[in-house]
Amino acid sequence: MTLRILSFLTSAALFGASAHAQLQRIVLQGSGEPQVFTDINAALVAAQANDLLYLSGGSFSGGGELVIDKPLHFIGAGVSPDSSSVTGTTTIATTNAGNSGHIIITSAASGSTFTGIRFDPQNYIQYGTSEANDDPVDLVFERCVFDARVITGFSGGTSSTVFNECVFHGYLYGTTGVTALLTRCILDFQAGTGAEVSGFDNGLTMRFCVGLGTRVGNSENVTIENCVFTRTSAPVWQSNGATLTNNLCVSPSLTSNMTAGAATGNVLGVVVSEIFVDESNTDFEWTDDLHLQATSVGIGMANDGTNVGIYGSNSPFKAGAVPHNPHFRSAVLSPATNANGELPVNIHTVAQPN
Repeated sequence: MTLRILSFLTSAALFGASAHAQLQRIVLQGSGEPQVFTDINAALVAAQANDLLYLSGGSFSGGGELVIDKPLHFIGAGVSPDSSSVTGTTTIATTNAGNSGHIIITSAASGSTFTGIRFDPQNYIQYGTSEANDDPVDLVFERCVFDARVITGFSGGTSSTVFNECVFHGYLYGTTGVTALLTRCILDFQAGTGAEVSGFDNGLTMRFCVGLGTRVGNSENVTIENCVFTRTSAPVWQSNGATLTNNLCVSPSLTSNMTAGAATGNVLGVVVSEIFVDESNTDFEWTDDLHLQATSVGIGMANDGTNVGIYGSNSPFKAGAVPHNPHFRSAVLSPATNANGELPVNIHTVAQPN
């Protein structure tokens, strides 16, 4: 469904399924005039390479498999219910179960970026439909939430992905040859056996992340630095050659069934209740506060002199995971026009520095 564009449309569209009960929509911005869609599949068909898609708050369902097969830039309204209360949070979902219900990103979508979106497929996010097209490179996910597993290739690929300030509630799988960089990410999935982050031989780097019960495994030569792991057993498993630097761990053991390449500056056996300001159940919630306690050993412990965990580095985790597009603080839309036929609108936005 394509609608005629109105003035200030891009801003108005982002209110979506908010408290004002506006229709959720997608604004497609390319080289021509903006277009507005309510159906994500229609928006993907209409989009040209390197177009921008602004998604309002609300849930956009692709029905069965949702395929992204061209480089596109997706900008959602955010993932935290509190920070995105005016617009509503943005979700991309699928509904079919069985062997469908995936969100698929093919090699042809190389260079795509995603920010401020929750991904909730019925099954999982998968790179490619087969080994022939499972190598998208230079993908960037920023301030996104993954409710299902993420599979970055079939077997022996070359895909490359950057995950900045993302939240993983499911598995993250790699394969030999693929690369993934996780910076200031939160991982809270606990499978009980095996490893929740697995398969990244020679290609995984994690910096300033928090693993709430999560384990990294089967990832030779992985680099993990300035992270916090609350798992009570070794958080790094079967990953020979790993470089492990300045990590804070609840477990008295850093590794299991492996020989690390280098392990320096790690602090083990920390009492979990003495790490974060507020986190009690190893399941990340937006009401949690993962800042370190003032007395935590992790203060100033990172190899750059900042804190370990997501609030370290020279660009700490952004409060509320607010996307980089202008953020809506308040919006008052009149239910009817005034005597002059005008619709009174009062919108308060705040520019985002990052």
